[in-house]
Order: sequence, then C-alpha cells, then structure tokens
Amino acid sequence: MNQPKISVIIPNWNGKKYLKTCFDSLRNQSFKNFEIILIDNGSQDSSTEFLRENYPEVRIIALPDNVGFSKAVNVGIKKARGEWIVLLNNDTETHPDWLQNLKLATEKYPQYYFFASKILCFDQRDIIDSAGDGLYINGVAYRRGHHQKDSKEFDEEIEVFGPCGAAALYKKKLFDEIGYFDEDFFAFYEDVDLNFRAQLAGFRCMYITSAVVYHIGHGSSHNNDWVAFLCRRNQIFTLIKNMSVKFCLKNFKAIVWFRIWWAFKDLIKTITRYKLNNAVKIRMKSRYAALKGFPKMYRKRRLIVRRKF
Repeated sequence: MNQPKISVIIPNWNGKKYLKTCFDSLRNQSFKNFEIILIDNGSQDSSTEFLRENYPEVRIIALPDNVGFSKAVNVGIKKARGEWIVLLNNDTETHPDWLQNLKLATEKYPQYYFFASKILCFDQRDIIDSAGDGLYINGVAYRRGHHQKDSKEFDEEIEVFGPCGAAALYKKKLFDEIGYFDEDFFAFYEDVDLNFRAQLAGFRCMYITSAVVYHIGHGSSHNNDWVAFLCRRNQIFTLIKNMSVKFCLKNFKAIVWFRIWWAFKDLIKTITRYKLNNAVKIRMKSRYAALKGFPKMYRKRRLIVRRKF
C-alpha cells in the first residue's frame, strides 16, 4: 500500500447507526490518498462487526473499554501513517471535496500546522455548527457562527483560534512539538486545550470554508449531565493549564466577573427554589472536581513552554 498523505481517525462508542452515512461519504471523496482508522471504545452494538463486513478498507483498533475521546484519538494518531492527521466524529457526513480542499489548503498555507473545517448542521444544512473556534476575553472558547445562518461572513478563509475536533486537520509534527490530547479530560474541551497549547507554541490555524462537513452532534454522548459536567470541569482545566499571566492580568475583570456571575445565578436559583436544581448541582460538582484536579493541571502547566499569547 502506498504511504497515505492523510490519516482519518474516527473514535466510536456504540455509534453503529451513524457509520454507514459517515463511511459512505468517505468512500466518495474526490481525494483518494488517505487511510481510515477507527478506534472503537468497547462498543457493544456490533459496530466493529458491521465495519469488517461492509468496509474492509478501514483499519480497526478495538479497545476493550471506553477510555474516552482523548485517549482513543491518541492511540489512532500514534498508529497513523499519514503526514497529516484528520479527526472526524462518527456522526458526520463529509462533502465529496472535503479532503481535497483540506489538502489544497496545506499547499496554499504551508506555514499553518492545523486547519478548521466549515461544519454545518446535519438536518439544517444552511445553519453553521462551527466555523472554527474563537476565544472570548474571559478565557472561554466558543464555536464561531454556532446556530447562525450560513452567510458571506463564513465564506472567508481567515485565521482562527483553532478547529472544532469534530472535523479538524493537523500536521502530525504538531503533536511531536506540543504533545497529544490530554487524556485526563476524557472527552470535551480537549480540542480547545490543544488549540491553546498550539497557539502558545506559535502555531496558527486557518479556517477553510470549502472544507464542508455535516454534523449531527453528540452522536456517542447521550448522558447530558455527564457531558455538562465534563465540559465545565475541562473548561477550568484548560484555563489552569494554558492561560498566561499576561492574558489573566489584561482580562482580569472579564474572567473574574464571568465566574462570579454564574455563582450568583446559582445562589439565586437555590434561594428562590429552596433547593439545588440539577444544573446547579452539576456546576458545583464540576467546580469541585476542577479544584481537586488543580495540582495535577498546574504541574502540566509548568511543562508547557511559556510563550507570549
């Protein structure tokens, strides 16, 4: 087999119902020099059997248990043979020219080490899911254009904070420079953490409007409470690890007031209802978990090369 230019890595956990759409669209790519690696997180819905029977071209790495998104994709990256790494969620459909346009982008912008796709909503294909990640001054990342109508604003190739990990392209050398996805995150916000580290190390990301993917969202994540907990905890983990002192001082008011505002809202809800509602409980649990994990995240921070942000 020829050396693939791109390795497409797809994590999967009980996502069999999405796989046909995803893999059929990959078969229809106009660019052909790529390999597909599926990392299965101990699925019990016969996902791997379905792939072996219908998509023999796919390399399957079957893990015995659900180790989370971060560890699964790290396994895939280390096994990948391509010069470029694509992360793709299983609940997606790719435009036939998606990989071709990403490959052309690497030639057009050779100084960039990672690229963001235009991700549209699967059921409303004129609505943006993500046009790359941005960063607010309070240190919270956001998806550009999320739930907005696709428009000329999102048809411009511009530099962004980073890609959404649902459909992203990375130069494999980037991971040698800044490390892999943080496995302590398990899932969610691990792509933001990587974006932060890449930016701190001087690497930049370009949003490619012609690289189109359609995304359902949370295809392998059905427990909303667990998702909310991980997102909030990992958001704090990301700031502990990566936010520079200069950034903190410059945006101190925005960072502090954002946290105070949420804490105040939780207090008011608790007082008016005479009990903790579920959302408040999750936020309190995530804050406690972040505090508990602070020493470990701070040790990681000391290993990150400090550069101007």
